Amino acid sequence: MKLQTFTVIAAFATMLATVPAHTSEKDMRGSHGHKSMQTPSGTDEALAIGVINSINTETRSVNITHEPVESLGWPTMTMDMPVTRRVDLATVKTGEKVQFKLKKGRDKQFRIIGIEKTE
Repeated sequence: MKLQTFTVIAAFATMLATVPAHTSEKDMRGSHGHKSMQTPSGTDEALAIGVINSINTETRSVNITHEPVESLGWPTMTMDMPVTRRVDLATVKTGEKVQFKLKKGRDKQFRIIGIEKTE
């Protein structure tokens, strides 16, 4: 199964499993500071769309401006995101629109575990 198809299905399933039936838009806003982001409990993975602003191969991170990530309760943000070793950063370039998959580590920090160029 293609990463894009899998990640869309996984994101939808995660969203259905983590959003209570009676959640209002106001309830989804929460606090969104970079270091203290609040995420719905039990949400450890998410899909997002964004544009790469810079790539740092030494620190294995990207600076990315992403669209809202509803399953995590995150608004549109620009942030530095660590990238796992299994992600080939040579497949993406600065300025490209990408779809990426996030996963929360044991240290409670989200990392990019998959990334691909999107239209």
